[in-house]
Amino acid sequence: MESPQHAEVVVIGAGIVGLACAWHLQQQGFEVILMDPEPPGSGASSGNAGTLASYAVEPIAQPALWRQAPTLLLSPQSPFHLRWQHLPRLAPWLWRFLKASTPHRAQHTTRVLSELLAPAVDDWQQVLDDLKGNDEGVTLYRRGSLYFYRSAQGWHEAQRDIAARERFGVAQECLDARSVAALEPALEGLAKGGILFTDACHLSDPLTLAQRLAERLVSRGARLVRAKALRLLAQGGGVHIATDRGSWQAERVVIAAGIRSQPLARDGGDRIPLEAERGYHLEFPSARELVSRPCCPVENAFYLTPMTGRLRIAGTVELGHPDDPANSRRLGYIRRHAEALFGPLGEPSQSWLGLRPSLPDSLPVIGPASSLPGVSYAFGHGHLGLTLAATTGRLLANSIKGEAPEWLADCAASRFR
Repeated sequence: MESPQHAEVVVIGAGIVGLACAWHLQQQGFEVILMDPEPPGSGASSGNAGTLASYAVEPIAQPALWRQAPTLLLSPQSPFHLRWQHLPRLAPWLWRFLKASTPHRAQHTTRVLSELLAPAVDDWQQVLDDLKGNDEGVTLYRRGSLYFYRSAQGWHEAQRDIAARERFGVAQECLDARSVAALEPALEGLAKGGILFTDACHLSDPLTLAQRLAERLVSRGARLVRAKALRLLAQGGGVHIATDRGSWQAERVVIAAGIRSQPLARDGGDRIPLEAERGYHLEFPSARELVSRPCCPVENAFYLTPMTGRLRIAGTVELGHPDDPANSRRLGYIRRHAEALFGPLGEPSQSWLGLRPSLPDSLPVIGPASSLPGVSYAFGHGHLGLTLAATTGRLLANSIKGEAPEWLADCAASRFR
């Protein structure tokens, strides 16, 4: 039998979270192997809305969902879609999700998210500063992010959320219809009101960011290994990694493999209720200058983000099976509602389906495995993977050094026991 290759730290997953973890570990002097069967930035890291949503302190699991559930589940106009044939498999996750939607649980989650999100933009700026000279094709735009509300009822209901974010120090400006149109002329006549999140940013291209970050890591000695991790076990005072292309022996392992993290976490002694929120996007080159910042028609639950050479419209939520084919009706939902707002947008240059790794309480898992020494987790960020990647990398590196803040215990895997 061929002897395993040796490594100090293996980061399993070369998406944006794994790359950010590798960057922080490398900054701490660790020798890093990045292991992924796909190229860096593939999957959800390449197709997100490109927004650093530092304002998103309120969890997806909200008390209002108990009232909204029938409409969300049954209306053909809903931004949420459940593939009913998968309900038996999804039921435990959905039940946990509903339990996390009580007022007490939602308030607790908001406090934790506010801790995670407060430094998110500054943490990313540190990484981007390091990429200077190797950042061709990557621009961070500090123009804020705009929510706008098409109905008077939606604008009225938004006041509770505005007040909640205010309590956590989120920088936000309330705009009337005229101010929304002054900020984004394409929205004239469409909004009853809006919120500008002034500290939010967006990227010119999330995939290019991941690629440049991978290049920087490699230039400093990291190695990219195209392999799929299959099993982890304690061996020889470290962690043995069985892959589809041989085996490795590592002093430490970080599991940051997105939706593929769940079976590996079982080897760490943790049964994590991870599900794939299937998200979609369409890109329209002819509409690339429609808006100048990420804009979200809240009632439709998607983002319009200007990126290099195109407008990306990303969003909606579909629960099903990760291996299901793309749902053309979800793509049709995005196009239909976008063109109802703005008229014909031309032919899309790309359609995309990606798998957001989501946990029912809207918090990621960051920290050590329960029963496999040397293994740590960094996954389950849902809609906030790009936003929280750099912060997660910093917290993960601090956790390995024994310097994690006390509140990070709320993101521990042990909460699901």
